[in-house]
Amino acid sequence: MKTKLFFLLISASLILTSCYKEGPAGPVGPSGQDGLNGTNGTDGTNGATPKVYYFDIPLNQFIPQSYNSSWQAYSYINNVTLSNNDLVMVFVNLTSDGYGDNYWQALPHNEYVDNSDFYIEHSFGIMGINDDSGNNYYLAGDIMFSLRTNTGVAPYTNMNSTALLLYNVYVIRGTQGKKAELPNYVDRTKKSEVDAYINKLKTLKK
Repeated sequence: MKTKLFFLLISASLILTSCYKEGPAGPVGPSGQDGLNGTNGTDGTNGATPKVYYFDIPLNQFIPQSYNSSWQAYSYINNVTLSNNDLVMVFVNLTSDGYGDNYWQALPHNEYVDNSDFYIEHSFGIMGINDDSGNNYYLAGDIMFSLRTNTGVAPYTNMNSTALLLYNVYVIRGTQGKKAELPNYVDRTKKSEVDAYINKLKTLKK
């Protein structure tokens, strides 16, 4: 009896299977939502392309500051007021390290001269509305280039000369309440990496 019942179930299953016929395809469903953009910058669509500004500053434009034994030059970018939410990277071209090198160095940086203990401290800052240095050489949002030595003497032999310090300033504008950043894989202290990142973004956005 069990054998006969088992046979009947198999027969019924075969009949149902043989009678099944695939119908026409249904309409295409709605498109799924777009996934989130990548966050590591590899697609070139997440961040703004850094803008590069060039400053050639004669030494005689650096103003001595008696209160901290530094020499400072103030500059501005046309139609740009820098803020704390902007990512600002500054590189100076150094040729006075005593080895005859010519290279770009990220700031801040202590430049040791002639293989000695004497060094020039290169730094920069963004001037705020509440900064008070006792002069009227800048406005809020201007950029300040600063030179100072570990001994307090002048950074260069003749600070009245027209010899140039060359600066490249990279700026990525932030938004209100959010600071601009570079992807983690870009070393902001290496000019070659920042330049390569910029060139990659330009290529991807063509």
